[in-house]
Amino acid sequence: MNMNPVLWRLDVRSVERALPFWTKGLPKPLVDLSRIRAFDVFGVLLLALLGRQCEEQGGFLRILLPKDEEIAKELVSTGLFSHLTKAWVDRPLPEPGKRFVLVARAREEKEIKGLVDEMCDRLLARFPLAENAVRILATALFELFENIHYHANPHGDVEPFGIGGLEELSDHIHVAVLDKGVGLRGSLATNPKYRGLEDAEALEAVLVEGVSRFDRPGRGGTLKRIREVVLRNGGKFYVRSMEGAFLQEDVEWTVGKVHPFPGVQVSIRLPKTIFT
Repeated sequence: MNMNPVLWRLDVRSVERALPFWTKGLPKPLVDLSRIRAFDVFGVLLLALLGRQCEEQGGFLRILLPKDEEIAKELVSTGLFSHLTKAWVDRPLPEPGKRFVLVARAREEKEIKGLVDEMCDRLLARFPLAENAVRILATALFELFENIHYHANPHGDVEPFGIGGLEELSDHIHVAVLDKGVGLRGSLATNPKYRGLEDAEALEAVLVEGVSRFDRPGRGGTLKRIREVVLRNGGKFYVRSMEGAFLQEDVEWTVGKVHPFPGVQVSIRLPKTIFT
């Protein structure tokens, strides 16, 4: 079996195919990006999480940079390598390109508002008449970042590393927020009535039914609200948690199984038409 899959893209779909190979190579997996022609913010952020996992196990990522120099420059412009300070790369990093991608980490809860404001200010500079659409994203981003601090580490025994990003592509705006915490099943399991759920069942309970580990009225339901907003605005919503995955496209949603990976990873794609 090829332990170093060659990717033509680094995005939501391709990382799912590559994860089994990468995680098998822990703590020093080789990530071959030499032939990629495109990438999205979700793929970039997942590499940041993978790099964090390598470091926690005493290793580091080994990355073959894109041979296409413009793609390599765009990848550097995301800020990925500021979060992969221990990674090995096969040649010196080029100067950053000019792609509109913002990647950042909220280390403490008090940093979330400033981070979300920065992302939204960048969008408003690009789309000054899109205040309503930007407000939608601001609410989703704030709640997703807050979820990292409230749900990724409910027992308080590990650091819930989380990271988020925003990018503009030709036909949509893409927002992703990823963490490597306990996952939705792990968070729900702190409430006795939700113990014993599988990952896919936990995803459906949270995203469709709006359940939460909290019993108090008004708590929880964040991901369900975000899913419904994305649906109303014609977007795509993808969530993976441990070995479960949820995909919302148009009015259809599906729950399936993916290669296990710690935490919760969320991708939101909204059509650019709502920003113009």
